[in-house]
Amino acid sequence: MIGSSSNYPSGNSGQKPLDGALTIDLEDWRCALNPNPDADYRRRPPLNEEYLRESTGAVLKELDAVGARATFFVLGEVARAVPEVVRDLVRRGHEVASHSPFHLPPRMIPRDEMAKLMKLDVSFLEDLTGLRPTGFRAPYLAVGRNDGWLLKMLSELGFLYDSSIAPTQTPYWGIPSAPKGAYFPDFTDLARPLASGPLLEIPLTVWPTWKRLPGLPVAGGFYMRAWPIPLLNYMLRRNVQSGFPLVIYIHPGNLESAKQRIEKPTMRDRISQYAGSARGLSSFRYILKEFEFGTMSGVFNRQLDALKQQRLNER
Repeated sequence: MIGSSSNYPSGNSGQKPLDGALTIDLEDWRCALNPNPDADYRRRPPLNEEYLRESTGAVLKELDAVGARATFFVLGEVARAVPEVVRDLVRRGHEVASHSPFHLPPRMIPRDEMAKLMKLDVSFLEDLTGLRPTGFRAPYLAVGRNDGWLLKMLSELGFLYDSSIAPTQTPYWGIPSAPKGAYFPDFTDLARPLASGPLLEIPLTVWPTWKRLPGLPVAGGFYMRAWPIPLLNYMLRRNVQSGFPLVIYIHPGNLESAKQRIEKPTMRDRISQYAGSARGLSSFRYILKEFEFGTMSGVFNRQLDALKQQRLNER
């Protein structure tokens, strides 16, 4: 397991190391509602392009206010709906990574079709931004310890890292026995770290608790809103002091306190979309003020550069 990182951003001249990586899952919040088990990726509802532009602009405004850079995990359908927004992210110095073609758990798309769609997404994002995406995050963090097929596919497509695993247990996601720092996963059991491998897993930050016990979820989304700010600050600060660079995630919708109400929301939607929403923006602003953030590729540059060199040597 790789516990720490050479976490100096390019252009920082090493004056102050970064505390971790800030990541934004770029999506229309309606995409992230509780997935219908009968959903068909071939017939997805239309996206609200105006919402995507406005919500992304609101996030960028907060980042600009503190000079932070972030990694945006972008849905393929979002990139096609608002390509100018994605190009602007790169122009502003942010990293663009993949959040899957559609906001569905990867296992809901046939594997051969998923590989074809991901290949198309990689090419589209590269043409759009001029840079080939090297990172991936699954919608809903829907990766279990037996989903090594997905990470194997990512490595074969040229991705360098995945960030879909949280070493914690929630009612909906998490692999509690996974390492709490960056590691090379065994594709036969994603909770098992290897000495080396073709893909780096960069887990979401958790409160480490004791030894091998599952961590407490603190990295973002509902949990960023749920924890009192002093306690959130304490848990994040202790991670940094222990040598674990932070990996924080938000969705643009997490910052909205007056989100449209949906009819008959599931319990999952009540929690993820509405619970504690009045504190979302203030919590986000607090961690932006207290911690120094960069992109995933910037924070984990040492490990990712070594992986690139390894691949070159294997050719």
